[in-house]
Amino acid sequence: MRGATSVLRRLIGEPWNPAAALGMLVLLVLVAVTFRHYGISNDEEVQHVYGAKLIDWYRSGFSDDSAFTYKNLYLYGGLFDMTAVALAPLLPFDPYETRHLLCALIGLAGIAVVWGVGRRLAGPRAGFLAGALLALCGPWYGGLFNHTKDVPFAVLMMAAVALLVRLAGQMPRPRWGTVLGFGAVVGLALGIRVGALLLAGYTVATLAGWVLVQGVSTTRLREAGRGALRLLPALPVAYGLMAVFWPWAVLEPLNPLRALADFSHFHYPIRTMLGGTEYWMYEVPRSYLVWYLAVKLPLVMLAGAVLGLLVLPTAICRDRLSGEEGRTRVVGCGLIALAALFPIVWFTVTHAPGYTAIRHFLFVLPPLAVLGGIGLDRLLGWAGAWSLGVSQRSGRGLSAAVLGSLALALVLGREAVVLESLHPDEYVYFNELVGGVAGAVRKYDVDYWANSLPEAVEDLSEVIAVEEARTHRHRSYSVAVCAEPLAFEKLAPPNLHWVTDWTRADFFIAPTQEDCDALMTGPTVAEVERDGALLAVVKDLRKPAVPGESVEMARLRTGRQQRHWW
Repeated sequence: MRGATSVLRRLIGEPWNPAAALGMLVLLVLVAVTFRHYGISNDEEVQHVYGAKLIDWYRSGFSDDSAFTYKNLYLYGGLFDMTAVALAPLLPFDPYETRHLLCALIGLAGIAVVWGVGRRLAGPRAGFLAGALLALCGPWYGGLFNHTKDVPFAVLMMAAVALLVRLAGQMPRPRWGTVLGFGAVVGLALGIRVGALLLAGYTVATLAGWVLVQGVSTTRLREAGRGALRLLPALPVAYGLMAVFWPWAVLEPLNPLRALADFSHFHYPIRTMLGGTEYWMYEVPRSYLVWYLAVKLPLVMLAGAVLGLLVLPTAICRDRLSGEEGRTRVVGCGLIALAALFPIVWFTVTHAPGYTAIRHFLFVLPPLAVLGGIGLDRLLGWAGAWSLGVSQRSGRGLSAAVLGSLALALVLGREAVVLESLHPDEYVYFNELVGGVAGAVRKYDVDYWANSLPEAVEDLSEVIAVEEARTHRHRSYSVAVCAEPLAFEKLAPPNLHWVTDWTRADFFIAPTQEDCDALMTGPTVAEVERDGALLAVVKDLRKPAVPGESVEMARLRTGRQQRHWW
């Protein structure tokens, strides 16, 4: 009986694997219930059009090449956009709701990959903690629903890293299935963003790491060479998939490098906020990305990642001598550290352009979460060892491990509560270093996607309903909006219509991002707030503003309440 119990515990990984499965089920339910709550981001319309144009290129027999001259979208792959366009007629949702659902499901797959990598490198508890850290990270969870390039790209990059870890364990004769799978993932990642070329460097680093942990010798170098040759079939697979979803890249051999050069030297008139100072995107300080990561990620995730980096040298020294599996973990941990840190170092050293906070670097969050899971797991392990020592010396059952686990559960639970309070604007999350979202408004890029617009439109509709019920007069109203027209027109009732001439508008809707709400004056009739942070306002332009006038009616007189997950 004890033997059967032992086998069962090994199969399920004590309680951590079932806990991870339950967590994924909860996340799936949350996505299914809430994916319609999120607004249309500023980029989604042009991305959707680009996906349709790429499909039209194939449908026309390669004669309709308008996709390759449509804005600058040809510099990106169209994998996600083409998939969303193809799925839209098949699902009973608005096309943009379909995009949000598809992106969220891909993002959940990324959490599963993080769990799997953490579990492989440091055990079931580390895997569970890594997945939990990513799931409870506001920029990741909120981004699941409208960062429709950044999240899929991040998931594919992490999946490629996971396959490299597997390849390291199969050296010097990696299995063909793993090789071809790696090529497919690389090709799909290139089908979204040219930044996937980083994976070539990660592959070289994996081979070099395998040689180092095995012991540098002529024999090992030859085996590494043979292993590298066995990876070559991944190249045509990757190139073929890239060509399907990013056809511009293969129209000329050097097009991917041209795209990479363009992205490295973006000089568009886009402004960004950092610590209360406004910069043009090409003038941001070198510390831009590090600074934003420090204030955008949960402190428990940052602390866990730092601890994970600190314990890696000790783990590497131990695992290098513990057999083939241990040496594979060494290569894997080094690769995770590289994937988490190299893009940050590259951005800082090259002084690259930056804007919209960490959006373009969401792909470093999954490896950071793995490091965080390893660090927190090691912390709980130390607490358990200390407790055992105390118990053996004193005969008392004092368990720092239990207390540490409870404390960690409370910290993670608090992050869940914060995300619930921000819903459906989780991506605006900032940590306690800047006083949360309330301390970040007007000092950092907060609601750069104008995700608060749906709630503002709903508030305006309720304000008008109250006014018309009082006056018994019904008519249509013109609305000026400091956001993309589509995001408003998809939501507005028939009595509200968009106008381009703001001076002729009855109402004005604006996010507080870049102080857009200050562009027009009038009494504020509704506000969208989260955790004390003002995200958007609705102003009545039909009458002049009165200094000190309070918000009229919106939440109080219409009973407007924040939408919750439930």
